[in-house]
Amino acid sequence: MQESVIREKDGRVRLLRAPIAGENLRRAGHDIAAGMEVLPAGKLLSAQDLGLAASLGRTSLCIREPLRVAIINTGDEVVAPGQPLRSGQIYDSNGFTLVGLLKNLGMEPIRVGIIADTLSATVDALQHAAAQADCVISTGGVSVGEADFVKAAVEQLGRLSFWKLAIKPGKPFSFGWLGEVPFFGLPGNPVAVFVTFLVLVKPFLLKMQGIQGSPQTGYPVRAGFRVEEPGTRREYLRVRLEAREGEVPVAVLYPDQSSSVLTSLSWAEGLAIVPAGEVVQPGDLLSFLPFRGVL
Repeated sequence: MQESVIREKDGRVRLLRAPIAGENLRRAGHDIAAGMEVLPAGKLLSAQDLGLAASLGRTSLCIREPLRVAIINTGDEVVAPGQPLRSGQIYDSNGFTLVGLLKNLGMEPIRVGIIADTLSATVDALQHAAAQADCVISTGGVSVGEADFVKAAVEQLGRLSFWKLAIKPGKPFSFGWLGEVPFFGLPGNPVAVFVTFLVLVKPFLLKMQGIQGSPQTGYPVRAGFRVEEPGTRREYLRVRLEAREGEVPVAVLYPDQSSSVLTSLSWAEGLAIVPAGEVVQPGDLLSFLPFRGVL
């Protein structure tokens, strides 16, 4: 290395130390050997993967087209932002949340729109969505109210594989098929939409996209709160982590865990998982599912 020599005025080079045989050589194949698989099928391409492909002289790669995912929002009470709110109406937040989540996965969201609370409108919207998308997601209309028509509409067009789960938030969650197109019926409450997408929909879509690898898993944190009454459902609590030197991070609970409190998701860093039938004391280990950084 240049740093290990001194160039004399007469043009000669004086070594400051004797070189070691083979030192500072990059041998052919020391990084990529002949016949080695470099970018396996099913790998989600990153910036460094593109650089790696370019280092091999590749000008193109064989990739899958992004999944097209249709989004349907139901409810006479839901209106688009920018429109005047009448009594009893709310702005559509679920559609924008889902668009952002899908774009973060590199997928193509298709906004079908806000659908009126009638069976015929719901059937028409689902049929239209299934004709142009690889997967359909609806929000709202999957519970047992008089204006909840999604379940009946899906059964008219295809089949439901299951309806309702023992999780909180997200109990009125459904999965089925519109012909050959998979369908997810998410609840109407905004936190339930986010949680069920992260826990249930996201792993399914990644598998559909052909991405290989382990499903999203959490890591251990210590509870900084109490849950004194055991629940009958697995609960996903919105928390933020406090780092403590030399210790497992401590999960701090957002004070209002209602499934309508969207500010809790903006504040939180992830979900602390409380299994059904368990109580929690400060210091107990819980599994933490982060919002970012885990596929």
